[in-house]
Amino acid sequence: MTKRVLIIFLDGVGLGEANAEVNPFMHVELARLKKWLGVSQLTRETAGSSTELATLLAVDAHLGVPGLPQSGTGQTAILTGLNAPEANGGHYGPYANRHLRDMLAAHSLFKTLHDLGHPVAYANAYPDQFLDRIRRGKGRTSANTNAAVMAGLRLRSRRDLERGRAIPAMLHSEFWPETGVELPALNASQAGRQLALLARDYRLTFFEFWYSDWIGHKMDRDQSIWILEQLDQFIAAALDNVDLNETLVLVVSDHGNFEDWTTKKHTDNPSLAIVAGRNAKLLAPQLKALTDVKPLVLSYLFE
Repeated sequence: MTKRVLIIFLDGVGLGEANAEVNPFMHVELARLKKWLGVSQLTRETAGSSTELATLLAVDAHLGVPGLPQSGTGQTAILTGLNAPEANGGHYGPYANRHLRDMLAAHSLFKTLHDLGHPVAYANAYPDQFLDRIRRGKGRTSANTNAAVMAGLRLRSRRDLERGRAIPAMLHSEFWPETGVELPALNASQAGRQLALLARDYRLTFFEFWYSDWIGHKMDRDQSIWILEQLDQFIAAALDNVDLNETLVLVVSDHGNFEDWTTKKHTDNPSLAIVAGRNAKLLAPQLKALTDVKPLVLSYLFE
């Protein structure tokens, strides 16, 4: 049996309190994820909920460093297993500074697996204009995407999306940002299935969903609810279509934000995480902090 890992990264999604005045999770019944987690509202109160195949976790994003967690250091901690905010002298973001980029270049999970000869897929599809900026060294990328580029991974384009070998950032092909482009119809459920099929061909497959953090900063209630409805379909469809006997699925985030309608800033809440797979109940206790993601992935793949 070849073990595989699928990581669905959600930018800026924490587990907040079960307060309907504050938390968009209290306004959406996640009916499809309930099948996997046993609960339909993901809050601090429901952290630890599990079924035989999946567990919901609240993960430490502070890592012993005061201040509000940020994307640059949070994503670096996830991918390297190192305490990035401590090494950096504080939480930093949204992008990775030179110190964080050096950490990612040397220690990212992408680089570790790529250097060992294991196929790794960064599943996001990017518009041609963005890819051209990256080639010219002009594009601003998340720490995740930066790490992928530095590890030698190929960033996927619209052509990959047309062949069913990539996922659009907004999950739906109708929101593709380039004009005059016709893409195959793709909704959130279909995107989840497509991601699961892609993951069959790689030891590690990584998809980044950034819109949750963007909407969190906007404090847009209607869009927050829409996002949760789409993620319910997307994540559940991915879980429905992977072989959980051989594939570990991790849904992880870098910090809180989206889960609190009352602030445009990040939050002190723990990051949301879901561990799914045949050994989810055994593996879940290993994931307590952002720095545990890389060790968990490597131990699953190689032990």
